[in-house]
Amino acid sequence: MNHLLHQISWHQYLTVALLAAIIYYLFVILRFYRPELQNLQRHISGDQPGEQLQALQYRADEEATEAAPVHGQTEEPYHEERITNTDILKGKLKACIIKAADKPFAPDLLIPRLKKILQEYQDIAASERPAINYLVVNECERTGTALLTEEEVDQWWER
Repeated sequence: MNHLLHQISWHQYLTVALLAAIIYYLFVILRFYRPELQNLQRHISGDQPGEQLQALQYRADEEATEAAPVHGQTEEPYHEERITNTDILKGKLKACIIKAADKPFAPDLLIPRLKKILQEYQDIAASERPAINYLVVNECERTGTALLTEEEVDQWWER
C-alpha cells in the first residue's frame, strides 16, 4: 500500500488538480453566469444591447403591405361563446368538490352541498343531466372525496 502513490510526483499531482479546478470553474461560469458574460462581452466590444438582433428583425416591404388583402369589416374575427346555466352549474359543482378535497374525507358533508346545488338548477334540460352526473362522479373519484354512482347523483335532482 505504501508504494501505490510513489509513481506520481507532486508536480504531476498539482498539475492535474489545477487542471481539474480550471475545468470545473469554467463549467460553473459558463453554466450559471452566461448572461453576465454576454453583457461583459457587449461592453468590451462596444455593442449596444440588441444591436446584433436588429438585423434579424422582420421588416415588411411597403409594396407587400399595400398588396395584402384587407379583411371585410363586416366579418367578426371572434365569436364569444355564451355562458349557459349548465356551465355555471358545472363550475359550482367542481368548486364545491375541490373545496371538499382540501378537507378530511367527509362525504356526509359534501353530498348535501352537492344536492343543494343541483336542486338550485332544476331548470337544466334533462338531456344535460347525464353529463353533469358523470362530471360529479368523475370529479369525486378523481379527488377522492366520495365514491358515487351516476344513478345516485341522478336521484339528487328531485326534491
